Amino acid sequence: MSKPLSPVIKIDPDKCVNCHRCIAVCPSKYCNDGSGSYVKINSDLCIGCGACIQACDHGARSGIDDFDAFMEALKKGEKVLAIVAPAIAAHTRGKDLELNGWLKSIGVKAVFDVSFGAELTTKSYVEYIKKYNPKLVISQPCPALISYIELYKPDLMKYLSPADSPMAHTFAMIKEFYPQYRGYKMAAISPCYAKRREFDENGHGDFNVAMKSISAYLKEKKINLSSYPKTPYENPPAERAVLYSTPGGLLRTAERFIPGLSESTRKIEGQPVMTEYFDELSDILKEEKEIPFKLVDCLNCGKGCNCGAATDNKDLPVDELELFIEKRKQERMKKLRTRGKLGQKRYEKTLNKYWREDLYTRSYVDRTDIRDKYIKIPTEEELQQIYLKMGKHEKRDFLNCRACGYNSCREMAIALYNGINQYEHCHYYLLNENIKKHEAILSEKLHETVKKVTDSSIEKLENSEQDVNDLVTVASAMSEAVSVSSSSVEQMLGNINSINSVLESITAVMKSLDNTTQTGKAYLTDLTAIVAKIEENSTGLAQMSQVIEEISTRTNLLAMNAAIEASHAGEAGKGFSVVAGEIRKLAESSSKEAGHITEVLKTIKDLIDASYEKTISTQKEFETIVSLAVNVREKEQDAKTAIAEETRGSRLLLDEIARLKENERALSEATEKIRTGTAAVKLAIAQLGQ
Repeated sequence: MSKPLSPVIKIDPDKCVNCHRCIAVCPSKYCNDGSGSYVKINSDLCIGCGACIQACDHGARSGIDDFDAFMEALKKGEKVLAIVAPAIAAHTRGKDLELNGWLKSIGVKAVFDVSFGAELTTKSYVEYIKKYNPKLVISQPCPALISYIELYKPDLMKYLSPADSPMAHTFAMIKEFYPQYRGYKMAAISPCYAKRREFDENGHGDFNVAMKSISAYLKEKKINLSSYPKTPYENPPAERAVLYSTPGGLLRTAERFIPGLSESTRKIEGQPVMTEYFDELSDILKEEKEIPFKLVDCLNCGKGCNCGAATDNKDLPVDELELFIEKRKQERMKKLRTRGKLGQKRYEKTLNKYWREDLYTRSYVDRTDIRDKYIKIPTEEELQQIYLKMGKHEKRDFLNCRACGYNSCREMAIALYNGINQYEHCHYYLLNENIKKHEAILSEKLHETVKKVTDSSIEKLENSEQDVNDLVTVASAMSEAVSVSSSSVEQMLGNINSINSVLESITAVMKSLDNTTQTGKAYLTDLTAIVAKIEENSTGLAQMSQVIEEISTRTNLLAMNAAIEASHAGEAGKGFSVVAGEIRKLAESSSKEAGHITEVLKTIKDLIDASYEKTISTQKEFETIVSLAVNVREKEQDAKTAIAEETRGSRLLLDEIARLKENERALSEATEKIRTGTAAVKLAIAQLGQ
C-alpha cells in the first residue's frame, strides 16, 4: 500500500459554518467530510491545491507550512540555505533581491533561484521528447496536478514527464554542483502548500516556507524590504524560465529549444477546467483516439503560481500579477544578451554545465488503493435507495443544482453512501423536509383550531340548548296561564249569563208590577230575595274582574320574558318571538276588555246595591218600590247592552286563547326540532374535532 499523504491544510472548527463552499471548489470532492457540525478534511484524498483556503470567507481553512520550524532553526544557528520560487517577483512587487538580503540578515547562508531550476526542467522535457518521441507528455511542475493523477487518474501516469519539478531540479543541482552546502538544511520559499508532498516523495527539502507566512511576519515586525540591500542568487541567473509561475511560462521557455512547439501544445490551468480536461483526456486515450497535441502545459491555479494558495495575491488583477514577472524576464534577457542564435547557444552552454540526464528523473505512485480504502462506489440499486431517501423519485427531482457542493445529485449520493455528508445538506431534500415540517405544523395548528372551534361550538350549542329549555319553560308557564285564562273567561261568561238571567227575572217582575199592584208585596218579597242573590253574584263578578286583570298583567309579563328569551336563542327563537308578540297583543286586549268589564260591573254593582237598599225600604213603602222599579226598568236596556258587549268580548277572548293554545303546540313542536337539530350538530362537530 502507498504511503499516506502529509496534511497540508488545517481547519478551525469554530470558524467553519458548514457552508460547503470548500466542497464546491474542491477538485477531489470526497476528501471533504461534511457529516458533522463542520467540514473536515481527509488528507489522504486531498490533492493540496488550496482552492478551499482561498474560497473560504470565514478563515476556517489555512495552509500548513514550516515557517515556525524554519525560524527556529535559524535562531539555533543551524546551517540553512533557501531556494526561492519564480512567483516571488509578483509576491514582493519586484523586490525579490531585497528579500534575499533580508533572508541572509536572519541567518540564511545562501539563496538560490528556482527559476534556474526551471531552465533545467525545460531542458529535461525537451531532451526526453527528442529522445523518445512519446505520444503525449504532461508537464508536472505543479504538485497538486501530480496528486490528482496519482489518486484519481492513474491511467494518465505513464504520460507524466519523468523529469522532476523546478524545485526538485534546484535541490538536486545544489547537492550535485555545490558541495560546499552539503549537510545544510534546505528551505523552499514557496507559493504552494502542496510542495510539502513533493519533498516527502523525493527526499529533498527540509522546510516548505509559505510566502504568505513571510509577508505576515514582515508586517507584524514592521519590516520594510526596501531597507535591505539587493542580494544576488548563488546560482547562474535564469532567462525565460522566470516565466514559469505564469500560465504558459513553460511553453514560452521551451520555444527556445523547439521553435513552434506551441502549435502542438495544449495549455490548461485552473479548476475545474484542469480536472474536467483530464477526465476527457482519459476517455480519449482509453478509446485510442488521435489527439492533436504532444505536450500539455498545465497548472492547477487559474492565475498560475503567482496566485498560489500560499501567497497573498488572490485578489490582485492578473495583469498586475504578471507585470513584475514580465519585467523580470526582459531584464534577464537584456542582461544575459540571449537574443539571437549566438546568445542562445551561449546560454545553453551554461545550462549544460548543470544538467545531467540521470540527475533529475522521478517516478510516480499509484494511490488508488488509498482512494478505494475510503471511497466505495455504490451499485445502481444502492444509489436508487439513497435517491429515495433524498426524496428523488422522478427525473425532475434531480436538480443537479450543486448547492451541496457536488457537481451532481449522483456525487452527493455517493458521499452519503460513504457517510461523508448528510441528507440535510441536499437542497432538494431540505426543501421537502421543510415542507413536511410546515405541513405538520399547519396540520397541528389546524387540529388545534378545529378543536377550539368544536369546543366553542359545542359550548354555544349547549347554551342554545339551555336557551331552548328556557323557552320551553316559558312556553309551559304561558300554556298554564292560558289554561287559567280560558277557565276564568268561561267562568266569567257563566256569571254574565247568570246576571242576564237575573235581569230577565227583573223584567218579568216589573211586568208583573205593571199588571197588578195588589200582588206587589208578594212580588216585593220575591224581588228582595232575587236582589239579595244578585248582590251576592255581583260581588263574585267584581272579584272575577280583578282575576281577569291579574291574568292579563301576568300574561303581558310572560310575553315580555318570552320575547327576551327568543332574542337570546337567535334563529331558533324567531318563530317563538312571533308567538310571544301575539300573546302580548292578546294580553293587552284582555286587559282593555277587563277594564271595560270592570266599569260595567261597577255600574251594575252600584245599581244592584241601590236596588237592594231600596228593596228593604220598599217593604215599608211600596210606592217607593214602584218608583224604584221604574228606574231599574229604565236602566235595564243599558245593562243588557253592556252584558251583550262583554259577552262578545269574552267570546273573542276565548277565540284568542284557542289560537294561543294552537301556537303553543306549534312552539312545542319547533322546540323539539331545535333539540333534535342541536344534538345532530353536536355529533357532527365532535366528529370533526376527531
